[in-house]
Amino acid sequence: MDQIFAYAYTLTRDRELAEDVTAATFAKGLEELPRFEWRGVPYSSWLYRVASNLVARQRRRPAWIELGLGVASGDASPLEEVERRDRAEQVRAAVRALPDDQRQAVALRFAGEMHNREIAEIMGRSEGAVKLLTFRALTTLRKRFGAPLPNEGAHRGPGPGAGPRGWDPTISPPGHAEGRA
Repeated sequence: MDQIFAYAYTLTRDRELAEDVTAATFAKGLEELPRFEWRGVPYSSWLYRVASNLVARQRRRPAWIELGLGVASGDASPLEEVERRDRAEQVRAAVRALPDDQRQAVALRFAGEMHNREIAEIMGRSEGAVKLLTFRALTTLRKRFGAPLPNEGAHRGPGPGAGPRGWDPTISPPGHAEGRA
């Protein structure tokens, strides 16, 4: 349930709406459970798809803007906390600026911690299409934040861990789980 909530929250950036979407997702999941057909992917993948559809339906309605008060971490200085929040908001804004399909693929991959196969099932796309969407999204984000691009390694020759076309799998975005394809 926490993963579905995290996914809904990533898409909506609204705690109350994410809670509503999570509740509606599980209500639909329980209602449709007798009709669920195994297709080689987990039942949770179908739940992500339901959540995605509910969020898409909600986006067609006018939104409210809420300004919430944050609680600062006791471990960081106020300046560090402000800088961390600013950077996090910059990343969220950059992700929101991505095309819908790229944003959804990135949210499922990193917030939902899902494999490309599961994402493909949820999005109704091939696994290769999901890999391409994720690659394009990460390339856009890297350009925006001045991080090295995957093909930049090809000009200098492959370095340690470099894969095809200079892609270096040892460089992964923040929060990326190691060893996931």
